[in-house]
Amino acid sequence: MQNNNTKRRSFIKYGIFATLCYPVYNFIFFKENGAKEFQLSLKNIKNGITKIKKHDVFIYKHEDKIEVFDAHCTHMGCILNFYKDKNRFICPCHHSQFTIDGFRIKGPAQRDLDKITFKIKNKKLFIG
Repeated sequence: MQNNNTKRRSFIKYGIFATLCYPVYNFIFFKENGAKEFQLSLKNIKNGITKIKKHDVFIYKHEDKIEVFDAHCTHMGCILNFYKDKNRFICPCHHSQFTIDGFRIKGPAQRDLDKITFKIKNKKLFIG
């Protein structure tokens, strides 16, 4: 029968192992290699932030300016949330914060949000 110290050591050992393996597991099984291409009508995109959950992207539109960001945090890949009252993207996992333009405000993320290429043709936004 195991004593409490042995159980505690096993718990800590497996916890550390899981923490170190999670990013690799997440990359292999949940990240796609390259973004899927898709299109949206420009009339469906309002000023401000539009989140496209199906494709894990945020679209930022301000007057004639449009930018498309990957919705994954650049730290460990958690899906970001946009807080309209703070005008920021905030990671629910480790609290990295990014401006509405995708610039890193504070970490642990070490870089800005990833931008996704797009083009506009015939009043449609082609992403990917």
